[in-house]
Amino acid sequence: METAWRGKLRDTRERLGLSQRALAGRAGLSPETVRGYESSRRQPTRERLTKLLDALGAPPHDTNEIMAGAGFATPPTLFPEHAFPAYFISVEETQAEVERVPWPEFVIGGANEVVAANAAVQALWGIDFADLRANATPVQRNLLSVASQRRFADRVVNWDECVAVMAAVFKGRPVNPASLDEPDAYFSEVLAEFADGDPAFLARLVGIWMATPAREAKVRWNYRVVWRDDEFGEMRFEGIVSTASEPASLGFNDWHPLDAVTWTVLERVKSRARLMRG
Repeated sequence: METAWRGKLRDTRERLGLSQRALAGRAGLSPETVRGYESSRRQPTRERLTKLLDALGAPPHDTNEIMAGAGFATPPTLFPEHAFPAYFISVEETQAEVERVPWPEFVIGGANEVVAANAAVQALWGIDFADLRANATPVQRNLLSVASQRRFADRVVNWDECVAVMAAVFKGRPVNPASLDEPDAYFSEVLAEFADGDPAFLARLVGIWMATPAREAKVRWNYRVVWRDDEFGEMRFEGIVSTASEPASLGFNDWHPLDAVTWTVLERVKSRARLMRG
């Protein structure tokens, strides 16, 4: 109902212990204006209602509900950049962030390209991410493209399972879901990169894609990775994806070791990488 937001405004103000006069003073408006909004005698402009809600300091969920009820568009996130400029992790901050943890952690962007990878990921995957970032195209850094490389694919014991998770996420994107039948220009390049290696990988991808339903978009999701190192043995990880930035469509991928054996093998892999660099 059109009047519901007015009751929400009043209830929020009262819950915070503010009188109409006190709220008006904080917002730089007259008490009559606040009374008019709450009693349906006045219709606010977006600018004035924003001032009032900023003065309230209510949770974003409440302020968005009031804004929407009054007929104004709300930001696509509860933490818009203009109000919380440092809340989300920027692309420039991602590399420093992933280096804070000892387990493999990397960040993917809106087109599912790898934009940051810590030392543990680089040791495990056998890549130099600085070189990859400098010399590879975004398509070549796409997670599906990476998965088609022999140095990666030959070490993932449950490769089909991992690719099925990627396919489900790609197909379930709320904006521009990926399609094999009518791929957009970017996804066409990803498929071409995928097919550039072993053709068997593309055939497997097509089969997996057809059999995998789209996955509903979530702020956090999990997948399993079983990784085999030729020298030190097998590792088992729980992959956990969480949001780094909604506006930039950045997500952290954490590969958490599931047992002591995995930790031991991982440390050996990391030590080998340090020796090779030294």
